[in-house]
Amino acid sequence: MKIGYACIPLGVKYRTNRGFMIKNFIKEKLYEAIEQNLVDLIKILEYNLSKGIYLFRISSDIIPFGGHEINTYDWNVDFKDLLLKIGEYIKNNNIRVSMHPGQYTIINSPDNSIVENSIREIEYHTRFLDSLELDYTHKVVLHIGGVYKDKTSAIDRFCQNFNRLSTSSKKRLVIENDEKNFNIDEVLYISNRINIPVVFDILHHNINPTVDDIETILTKCSKTWKEEDGPMKLHYSDQSPTKQKGAHSDYVSIQNFLEFYKIASKFNCDIMLETKDKDISAIKCINTITPIKKSVMYDEWAKYKYVVMEKDYALYKKCSNIINTQNNMLEFYKTIDYALSLPLNEGAVKNTLQHVWGYFKDKANDKEFVKFHQLLSSKEYSKAKTFLSKLAEKYNEEYLLNSYYFIINTLS
Repeated sequence: MKIGYACIPLGVKYRTNRGFMIKNFIKEKLYEAIEQNLVDLIKILEYNLSKGIYLFRISSDIIPFGGHEINTYDWNVDFKDLLLKIGEYIKNNNIRVSMHPGQYTIINSPDNSIVENSIREIEYHTRFLDSLELDYTHKVVLHIGGVYKDKTSAIDRFCQNFNRLSTSSKKRLVIENDEKNFNIDEVLYISNRINIPVVFDILHHNINPTVDDIETILTKCSKTWKEEDGPMKLHYSDQSPTKQKGAHSDYVSIQNFLEFYKIASKFNCDIMLETKDKDISAIKCINTITPIKKSVMYDEWAKYKYVVMEKDYALYKKCSNIINTQNNMLEFYKTIDYALSLPLNEGAVKNTLQHVWGYFKDKANDKEFVKFHQLLSSKEYSKAKTFLSKLAEKYNEEYLLNSYYFIINTLS
């Protein structure tokens, strides 16, 4: 089983979504962005492997305006060597990748212009994966689309327009249940009609459920995946407690994930996490279900320690005790999750800012000293944290730059 995340990691500063406004579209600008995105994709894959992450969703933005009619360039030919290098790296390291067109890719729309644009978008995603020379275990994930006041006709249009796709797109496409329009039973029905695999999304199912239990659903979904499709793919996220229904959580609750994993592990499947903290939750889940070295435990604690400290110092001491006296990553991550669920405490926030300032007190100049303490005294904690982040960059404080302190618990 592989566990992965989508698009842009938070633990490193590589990204594959460089772009520009369409009014500035010229070949030179396009090719500059493509090259930078492709180079960073390799770096992201290398980073993922160092963390035991073998499942990854490539950003749709990796080729700017990839599915837009304005982009008529043969980028797959002009960047062939780099694309093949990426493909070889993926194949040689047993990585599985996917792509997921955005919400406006709707092939069941009654508006043919929308359908035409959507087909072009799907073909772009397929073209990208084909340019890596990857087999058909590497998929393009799509929602069914809208209902348009007539679900039967909407389903018929999806099936009819699916047949307008290229052979390669038909082999790459997999369909997913959503939280509003099409539940898992309806997606399975469509799958049976056009003979393509189904991705089960547990968060969407919890909002738009059917009568079957999860194990029964996974049994049905697994039968839609043929050998050439690879292992069944699943999507996992918790519901955000502070946002509208269907909004992904900031992080994976390890306790909730393990309850789902207990069922999912009975099947040959891969799990894509759809949470805001991306690779951070993927690392957490992988470290919990696989044996890890003590050094990895210490490394994880080093990344989280100031995140926990600014929530509750007692929990900071508890985590430190778990790492130093126990070999129990589950208990460690459960404590981390509890800390993350707490509101920020002004005293703890201020204490942590002062603690982190200690890295710079002998390096910072007089102007920086004055600015930090002014921000602290005026209780502008968010600005103080941002200032410390800039100091960490300036003075190359690797311990802080490698931590999650400037990523998680962003102060409002």
